[in-house]
Amino acid sequence: MRNALLLLGLFSLRAVASDAADAEFFETRVRPVFAEHCYRCHSTASESMKGGLRLDTRAGIVKGGDSGRVLTPSKPAESLLLKAIKHEDSVESMPPSGKLPVQAIADIEEWITRGAAVPESPAKTGVDLAAVARSHWAFQPIPRPDLDVSIDAIVRKKLAATGLDHSPAADKRTLLRRVYYDLIGLSPTWDELRAFEADASPEAYSKAVDRLLASPRYGERWGRHWLDVARYSDTKDGVLQYGEDRLRPFAYTYRDYVIRAFNDDVPFDQFVRDQLAADQVRTNAQSWRLAAMGFLTLGRGFDNNVHDVIDDRIDVVTRGLLGLTVSCARCHNHKFDPVPTADYYSLYGVFAACEVPLVLPLLDPAAKGPAEYEKKYAEAIAGIRKMQDQQYAFLLEVYRSRVEDYLVRIATTKPDPVETAIFFFSFAPDELRPPLVGRWRQHLAKEAKPGHPVFGPWKVLLAVPDEQFAARAREILKSLPRASLNPLVFDALHAKPLNSKADVAKAYGALLKSLHDRAKVLPPAPMNAAELELLSLFEGPDGPGYFPKNQTQHFMSRGEADAFGGKLQKLDKLAVKEAAAPARAMALADLPDRRDPQVFIRGNPSNRGAAVPRQFIGVIAGPDRKPFPNGSGRLDLANAIVDDRNPLTARVLTNRIWMHHFGEPLVDTPSDFGLRTVRPLQLELLDFLAGSLKADGWSLKKLHRRIVLSETYRQSSRDSTAGREKDTENRYLWRANRRRLDFEAMRDSLLAASGRIDYTLYGRSTEIANNPTNRRRTVYGLVDRQSLPGVFRSFDFANPDQSVERRPTTTVPQQALFALNSPFVIEQAKALATRSDVDAALDPAAKVRALYRLALSREPQEGEIASALKFVNGLDPNGKLSPWGQLAQVLLITNEFLFVD
Repeated sequence: MRNALLLLGLFSLRAVASDAADAEFFETRVRPVFAEHCYRCHSTASESMKGGLRLDTRAGIVKGGDSGRVLTPSKPAESLLLKAIKHEDSVESMPPSGKLPVQAIADIEEWITRGAAVPESPAKTGVDLAAVARSHWAFQPIPRPDLDVSIDAIVRKKLAATGLDHSPAADKRTLLRRVYYDLIGLSPTWDELRAFEADASPEAYSKAVDRLLASPRYGERWGRHWLDVARYSDTKDGVLQYGEDRLRPFAYTYRDYVIRAFNDDVPFDQFVRDQLAADQVRTNAQSWRLAAMGFLTLGRGFDNNVHDVIDDRIDVVTRGLLGLTVSCARCHNHKFDPVPTADYYSLYGVFAACEVPLVLPLLDPAAKGPAEYEKKYAEAIAGIRKMQDQQYAFLLEVYRSRVEDYLVRIATTKPDPVETAIFFFSFAPDELRPPLVGRWRQHLAKEAKPGHPVFGPWKVLLAVPDEQFAARAREILKSLPRASLNPLVFDALHAKPLNSKADVAKAYGALLKSLHDRAKVLPPAPMNAAELELLSLFEGPDGPGYFPKNQTQHFMSRGEADAFGGKLQKLDKLAVKEAAAPARAMALADLPDRRDPQVFIRGNPSNRGAAVPRQFIGVIAGPDRKPFPNGSGRLDLANAIVDDRNPLTARVLTNRIWMHHFGEPLVDTPSDFGLRTVRPLQLELLDFLAGSLKADGWSLKKLHRRIVLSETYRQSSRDSTAGREKDTENRYLWRANRRRLDFEAMRDSLLAASGRIDYTLYGRSTEIANNPTNRRRTVYGLVDRQSLPGVFRSFDFANPDQSVERRPTTTVPQQALFALNSPFVIEQAKALATRSDVDAALDPAAKVRALYRLALSREPQEGEIASALKFVNGLDPNGKLSPWGQLAQVLLITNEFLFVD
């Protein structure tokens, strides 16, 4: 029995290929930095290749420049590139204008540490990605399934070509334990196993499956799988979020929605619509579905960088539901898939046209919390709205009144990087707001072109060198055609001599300010057509003198911004402290001000290109795609994702479900079905299951039932020499795969064996990592994005910072140390040893039998009873754990307990 402790090699090791992840890291975290900060001097687009270094191709990065190789893979300290961007004294600093953002430097250092993967783009080799996509397996229509054909017939056809066949069926105990863990994440009890083994009817197994699918535990198990994809977390991120401030008090409502949706077998197409646009499809009878939009809103906050927030939403939607890495097209056309940058910004426009409301909607509009709480909450909301209204009116007025100062800044200075930043700490009350300077620059870059009736002269005059300005300006003014210009602009530019570029800015600014001052007088003075044209251009929804109210916080001075943030935080604190606070949905709402998005050239928001419509991805929608007609387009996007003509969604979902039943997916990269993903060996099986899913009305329970009732699923996991020789990785499915319990199933099984598990459904998340007495199922444990507990990381819990396609399975010493020493395991061992079933057995051998039944759901063999009694009798009765408690702990940490065959 002492040797059972050696079974703490209880965790099998499976290496997960990292090539795709490393390539994605480069494309999403490193190449965008190169594109924004380096390509102007180190790419084919640069006027002269500085230092002979080219960073826009794999060959160029590997070759290096005039100084030799610029990086040493896996050795950042030896890499010249890293030294240069860190501005170390030993090398020339890059970029010379100033250091890169801290996060950009950290990303490049991590990229080098990971081996400096630089995937070569097929586009660089002249491959027509769109043409390749037309024949790529993942983009082909899913054949209509013949439901008279079975999973087993498809699998056996493949097996026959190898000379293999199915393994014998698993014994009844092994099979029932397997399907229990797969469907509800818990082991069957001793009584349930005995009843199943005693039932000789052909329907015994199917009845057990139906019972499990009807159990509320099913939604908890499969809901947690989806939460990995949805990058669920109960907390915010950011350097200033600590203690209660870090909690999102209503994040749990999304988790509860997912569990309930799985339990209710909400069709997956409806599940998708709920998550993207529940505010547009819900009914009064199903207001609980409003919480589904946490799928979009529970990602990272990125220190209020709205562009990164939107990128995160695009990523979770496209990788999670479509198996496409669309975010790689943020700064350039996708290097590997036919996803142009324009398609990325079409989706960007969908999410830019909506926002998280200041006050989250109630799931039940009639719900009320305690009177004192409701009073404080209403007062806090009123304070937020009042301050926003006051600051919006004040900041908009100051912005418009100081138009001359803004234009002088633009005319006399070069663009500043902070003009495109989102998060600020240093606004003084009288300081020009850099983002608003940037807003003016973007407008002038778009409108100030020869022939423009208002800003045409601006473009021509500001192109004159400073030393020639006075003389050249007079000549330009003489040549201006009055008939093609707004007469007010013509007169303003001729009113005073223009001796500098600042004088041009002052002339425009004084004119616009005079119109603004006239318009704000009540009642306003009548204006002619020329005046109305200028005022509308300046202050209209598309004008540079306007910003929407929801952006007010970005332009506040530091003191006001801190105060406003404090008011928002107060709402969360009130809800965190009040356990009876009525549930609210982590929702989105469409903005009333919606304009077509523009492409950000090289991902730079201050360098805007052509406008694009909000529409679906071209490679899926086809050449006849139409712009989304409804609001922000979220519901249109959801409908496109689950449209019958889109083959990706059903394939991606089916692959994820198969992976959780068999331990390995049919497609190795569950979140990437792009052109680099090779045709899966079992494509016929994947398509049969995807087609049957759709034919069954997108019912997940029917798909589970189809899979677990198959002979393929019910095989033994026993190895064979022939199978090993012909198919080492079991790609042909000639046996079941032995699997280790994941963190949730392991912890829940320990609680169930001890008799202490709390089966309460739903509710707020609770601390489980540091509370050994917490009895809730693990799915209800608090997930802290900013500080994921060590035990979560040790047992390969999903990283909540991003959509996770599959968890790694590692073997590390911390796992064994947890099993041996953690207060949680010791608590369960104590409880197991003192359960009434055990305590009531006066005979020591009977106690051993009771422990085996409760922990392992089986009878011990005679030799095991003898070993157990010898083990117990040889222990110090005064130890931290009683001898029987130590025996209970040994059983709870054996391979038999922690693996599923």
